[in-house]
Amino acid sequence: MKLILIANIITCVCAFAGFIYGSITSFKPKKAVYPQMITLAVGCMAFGKLYQVVRVLTGGEIFGQFQLGVFGYIGSLMFLFSANFGAMDSLADDKSNTFRKYRIIAFAAPCAVAVLYALFIFSTELPIMAQVVSAVTTVLAMHASYYHLKHLIFPDVDFGVIKCLRPYNLSALIYISLCFAEMIVIGTGNEISILIIDVLMGIILIDIIVLAERGIKKWKI
Repeated sequence: MKLILIANIITCVCAFAGFIYGSITSFKPKKAVYPQMITLAVGCMAFGKLYQVVRVLTGGEIFGQFQLGVFGYIGSLMFLFSANFGAMDSLADDKSNTFRKYRIIAFAAPCAVAVLYALFIFSTELPIMAQVVSAVTTVLAMHASYYHLKHLIFPDVDFGVIKCLRPYNLSALIYISLCFAEMIVIGTGNEISILIIDVLMGIILIDIIVLAERGIKKWKI
């Protein structure tokens, strides 16, 4: 069995496990939207990986070209960004100069993503469509990573909203890094690296659901 198939099966199974668990615990009457969006982020990756499993099984190629499985990455990053943007961020940051240094420090994450993407795009020959998709993925990774790093380093506020969700934000930041790393590695076709990344990604996809649920329970107490 190809290593690339094993890698995608591992992540797919873990993602669906996290998605099912999150759906059971989050999609209930009067439940907050925040954990639901995190669950949908995991769900997007689950279906994206499922597509890639089917594509490999049917003799398709996922290296160095555009394929629909990348929309799993895009949807996942969009939901992670949307969960932290707006209401959740406003609970912590009142936009005053008091917290200005934390907003500036948080830009380290998107800047790192941008630099890595530039190095990747100039060292790899990809079709135009694959370049466009990787650019969109990079922009979303930049936005999502900014808020996760920001909420990871931000001082706590009333009801422990920030402190309780720090473990989740750390895991989500690692997950975003893995998504971006896999996008780069897929461009090179290194199956061993993809297997390592996918095993770590599978663990994190379950982890972020559990950590988010635990953090929100503590916040409500």
